Amino acid sequence: MEIKGKFLVVILVVLFVCAHTQARRRKNSRNRGVKPTRNSTDFDIFIFTQHWPQTVCYTWKKESTSNTCDLPQDDEWTIHGLWPTQYHKLGPQFCNPSLHFDVTALAPIEKEMEVKWIDVEKGTKPYSFWKHEWQKHGTCSAVLEPLNSEMKYFQEGLRLLDVYDMKHVLGKANIHPGSSYPVQTILDGVREVLGKTCQVECVSNKKEKQSYLFEIRICFDKSLNLIDCNGIVGFPTNCSPKREIMYPGIVPNQYHVIQF
Repeated sequence: MEIKGKFLVVILVVLFVCAHTQARRRKNSRNRGVKPTRNSTDFDIFIFTQHWPQTVCYTWKKESTSNTCDLPQDDEWTIHGLWPTQYHKLGPQFCNPSLHFDVTALAPIEKEMEVKWIDVEKGTKPYSFWKHEWQKHGTCSAVLEPLNSEMKYFQEGLRLLDVYDMKHVLGKANIHPGSSYPVQTILDGVREVLGKTCQVECVSNKKEKQSYLFEIRICFDKSLNLIDCNGIVGFPTNCSPKREIMYPGIVPNQYHVIQF
């Protein structure tokens, strides 16, 4: 009986390990073949990511019915981040833990940050969004002299938004909030206005079979000159080519959000 009991324990342990391994494989299936790069300062380009606050709020509210949002007063795109990246890889990330986040360093631009680099997800720890972006991406950017401090890094993001604000870029391509478009129309519109390719990200309501415009990413070389985004992970889009993408004028009120 004792041997049988030990054998049963071994079987249960093996089954648990197998199940855990399969769960991890499912979780990581989106980026299969993509190797995240950590603790490295080697990168090829920058990805400048803007997100549409109405869609950000939509995804945040669907995580919990109690979640609320901070939205900019004007219907403008806001900054998600400025991300050093390698072609065909994720990262580098979290490059220098010794470069601690200090919100007081941002005092001269904090009011502007609260408008243009706003944390839509209301209720999170104060400054946690900026802290995360600095630790994950800013410490990698800091190997370049123009971005080697918090102030320089965030100020550059603000400058890029002023030049490449996606509401105005899309508006020039006759793409406006409150309407739906094929994703190729959005990709082509940005390319026609800026002369370079971009990446478009969507979130989808599975039940209603509706996709929403979430982020637009444009790319820069290490001298911060605009370049094509060909070669970055996920290029050119995760949006379905089979249905039009809603560019919501207000925060959608639907359920069962998933992100492709």
